Amino acid sequence: MTIKSALRMVACVLQLCIVNGQVICERQMTAEWRVEPKPSVIKWKPRENICSDFYAECWNMNKSVTGEISEEENLSIPQICPLQLQLGDSLFISSEPSFESYGMNVVNVSKEEFINCPKASFLQEQLIFVCQIRGLHQVDPNWLGAGTHYFAELHKRGPLLCNMGLRLNVTVKQQFCQQSPNAPLCSGHGKCLSHVWEKAYNCHCFSQYSGRFCQKFDMCSTKPCHNNASCTEKSELSGDSYECTCPPKFSGKNCTEIVGQCQPHTCFNGNCSNVTPNTFLCECDKGFTAFQCSSSWSQDQYISLPQEEGARL
Repeated sequence: MTIKSALRMVACVLQLCIVNGQVICERQMTAEWRVEPKPSVIKWKPRENICSDFYAECWNMNKSVTGEISEEENLSIPQICPLQLQLGDSLFISSEPSFESYGMNVVNVSKEEFINCPKASFLQEQLIFVCQIRGLHQVDPNWLGAGTHYFAELHKRGPLLCNMGLRLNVTVKQQFCQQSPNAPLCSGHGKCLSHVWEKAYNCHCFSQYSGRFCQKFDMCSTKPCHNNASCTEKSELSGDSYECTCPPKFSGKNCTEIVGQCQPHTCFNGNCSNVTPNTFLCECDKGFTAFQCSSSWSQDQYISLPQEEGARL
């Protein structure tokens, strides 16, 4: 090691000791699945992008509303801003030139070793790179399977830098938004999203759609049940996607039929027709609506049928 590189190392370590500033990691709270993979470059440097407080700095979120990740409390340690990737994304690590002469490498460690920093020797297969870090190196995709991975600094000589923040928490997420490999995401009726504390991407359906892949259309959202009837979704196996529960005096699939039979002047301003032995319909004259065509386009406790159904009640 040359005198120049040694002085650069000492200056870097001193800077770490005296700098008392907070790093708030830039964080996208909700991410949408990208069709194309994306490369990410991590600067393996202890002078920037080092956070300490797991919630306020590393994830830039309010602890009081993140109960889902409360088990990560013990990860409030100096570390490079945590990274979230899609399955298939590529990761590059750029090393600090001052440390290259110390034989630095990156090692895959357990969560406990990530917290306490690795102190023992590691097997060759745990090393991320086959050679020492010099410049820009790509992480082998085999290290980036779905799940959470912990990488830490490992070198042959010089000061221990893991405790100063040279460790990286990487979460790789896969998506569960397709019914089949060639199917559109969320059946084209929603967005494939993931919040920062979630482990995968899932469908968030548009209005009127539901199901794991937004493949189910909600018929009740179209309000097919008339006359203040309630609508209930049914399973696809039943044949009908919805069922109307009619109030008294009404019947039929959409509660448009009136219980009883046609009598003279049953429909005050319209024509009466029997539908079944127990029900009838009123086809209102133009300008009239509501129960038995009794109102002239005014508000009523009953809902009239839309114009395309003949404005019948």
